Amino acid sequence: MKVLLMEETKARLAAVCQEALAGQVTRLRLADGALIQWTPVPAVPAASPHSNGELAECYDDQEWAQFENRYGKAIDSWQ
Repeated sequence: MKVLLMEETKARLAAVCQEALAGQVTRLRLADGALIQWTPVPAVPAASPHSNGELAECYDDQEWAQFENRYGKAIDSWQ
């Protein structure tokens, strides 16, 4: 674990970010002594489009289709 002061972090920001991304636990010590830990955020996988067949399968579930129809009618009545 590495603890850095604000001044050091400012001077080496790009390097500190790369170290945190590489798994180095990095904490920033603020002027009042409080610590902030930098944590990498995992990338969210890109959404893949569904094929027409996959979309059509959604309508094979009768219970779900009935629910959608009831809900849709309820929303239509709000307008």
